[in-house]
Amino acid sequence: MRYKLYLLTGLILFAFSLYKLKQSVDFIQGSERAVGTVTSLEESDGAYSPVFSVKTKENDEIIYHHPSASNPAGWAVGEEAIFLYDPKNPHSATMMSYFWLFSWAIVAMAAAIPLMIVGAAYYWLYPLTEGYTRKVNNSFQ
Repeated sequence: MRYKLYLLTGLILFAFSLYKLKQSVDFIQGSERAVGTVTSLEESDGAYSPVFSVKTKENDEIIYHHPSASNPAGWAVGEEAIFLYDPKNPHSATMMSYFWLFSWAIVAMAAAIPLMIVGAAYYWLYPLTEGYTRKVNNSFQ
């Protein structure tokens, strides 16, 4: 029974990862690039996270608070990074890095693949081991 759950959970996570991957690719294809500059560092519990000022092509300014923090600070005031944003929704800005664009797809896929392998292998190997188990049990009687 638990192998059915492994396989089902793996398939659901695999579908979710493909959905998130498609969302990320669609976002990248329909987005504009902009350069953001660190304007300040926010301190929270002794860790520092950068605050970016991102200038769009329309000369609008987006204030982006980076979700991760570190101690010592990983960014310095004045440093620049490339951002992607949806022209229809400029506040959807995301830092252009592999992790920030594909993180959920990667995490879901990393969990899905082992679950699918274990669940599927059980169904493929169970008929072979069932016959072997009968032979072994009959030989001891």
